[in-house]
Amino acid sequence: MRLSSLRSSARRSSHALGLLVLAALAAFSARPAAALSATTSFQVTATVLKACLVSTPATLAFGAYTASAASASTTSFNVTCTVGTPYSVGLNAGNGTGATVTNRLMTSLTATAGNNLLAYGLFKDSTHATNWDNSVSGTGLTGNGLPQPYTVYGLVAAGQYAAAPAVDYADTILLTVTY
Repeated sequence: MRLSSLRSSARRSSHALGLLVLAALAAFSARPAAALSATTSFQVTATVLKACLVSTPATLAFGAYTASAASASTTSFNVTCTVGTPYSVGLNAGNGTGATVTNRLMTSLTATAGNNLLAYGLFKDSTHATNWDNSVSGTGLTGNGLPQPYTVYGLVAAGQYAAAPAVDYADTILLTVTY
């Protein structure tokens, strides 16, 4: 009996050992596998190009003009350029026949030719001392990425009795931002 008892004991031990191994395997397999990873890096680049944007000014309207007094008016616009971009702002002479940037001329389509021009000026300051020319370089302006406001000061000088019959006058100015 001893032998059968030993065999029975060995079977129980073997069975217990098997259960212990199965429990250990079950516990090990219930744990999530440790995640593995590989990393690297990459560059991100961009080249910012020079750019400027200009808003459209409202009509510079002098309203009713009487030759006995000068008439002044203003309009404004914004220029936005990328940071560090040098730029200039120029206003051309307009469309009046014989106009220059220092003597712009509005034209009447209904007045008789020869008496259909009304002279005016466009200036950078409210005292009408600095003419706004058609600068394309060298104005010392530099973009900072934010809208920069500009005001155009217009003036129709007094005393234009003979040159301007009592009708409507108009001109178109080309505003150019060069950068």
